Amino acid sequence: MAYNIVVVNSSSFGQVFTEHWQELEKIGTVKRFMLPTDIDGKSLAEKLHGFNIIIASVTPFFNKDFFDNKDETLLISRHGIGFNNVDIEEAKKHGTQVAIVPQKVERNSVAENELANLMALVRRVVPSSERERAGRYQDRAQFMGNQFSGKTFGVIGCGNIGSRVAELFSVFGGPVLVNDPHPAVEPEWFTNNNVERVDLDTLLSRCDYISLNASLDDSSLHMINADALKHLKKGAYICNNARGALVVEDAISDAIESGQLSGYASDAMEVEPVKANHPFLKNDRIQLTPHTSAYTYECLHGMGEKCVDDVKKIVAGKRPVRELTHTLDD
Repeated sequence: MAYNIVVVNSSSFGQVFTEHWQELEKIGTVKRFMLPTDIDGKSLAEKLHGFNIIIASVTPFFNKDFFDNKDETLLISRHGIGFNNVDIEEAKKHGTQVAIVPQKVERNSVAENELANLMALVRRVVPSSERERAGRYQDRAQFMGNQFSGKTFGVIGCGNIGSRVAELFSVFGGPVLVNDPHPAVEPEWFTNNNVERVDLDTLLSRCDYISLNASLDDSSLHMINADALKHLKKGAYICNNARGALVVEDAISDAIESGQLSGYASDAMEVEPVKANHPFLKNDRIQLTPHTSAYTYECLHGMGEKCVDDVKKIVAGKRPVRELTHTLDD
């Protein structure tokens, strides 16, 4: 069988670590497509006609229309830990295996970036640096922030990354609260790390700094909305390195304008890339980064290695590690 491999919407795979691209070229032809993030399923299928192995970024969406119109696809290997943009049931029906990067690969990089973004937001690092570049040293008193030591921290979503964020928060010596109906940690983890498990309203009302790390599903979609923000401790900060659709963007803007929310940092937006006229980009209390939480050399190397391994296993007639479609048979 001829193997035609396409890398879709990943600007990093095979770029930093070129050996990953070279490994795939030993297997078959390799192309890279950068497609509209909102491309419809049928058009996506037409664009990818003839490619039977796909390495996919967080976009576009491989939905029912895609699978109904696509010729044979052996594998979709996600260059990331999430699979929200792949309809797993439809993949199974069409005999396509779907694999993701094991969560441990991204754990430290994403959690550390969550803390870095939050600290930059609170201490107003970006605007003060820009003022310095502009030769406006005398403006420095405008960039007052808050300290982290002794404050109360909240983590919404205690999975692989959220649990690491909670561990990092603990170094500041203040209480750490977690909200998650199904935490992916052992019960003793809470005791060992001095973390308290609470309901969402309690977390919002008590915490000075809040990290969003929940998975995106029907129960978490737009969970941080106008009603939820009414419970927020006045002046709190929120950082989101998980999924943009966890929040209602208009509600975030309104809460900042009213002073209920002091600032919002996000590495993920509901629609990416962000349009130049998005109101978030005009608000100096909102800090956006272009989905770069996993962009460390260590993390990208591990992600690339996993995708290459997925392809090699498919070619050898084996299942990729953490292949998702077979779990639907359990």
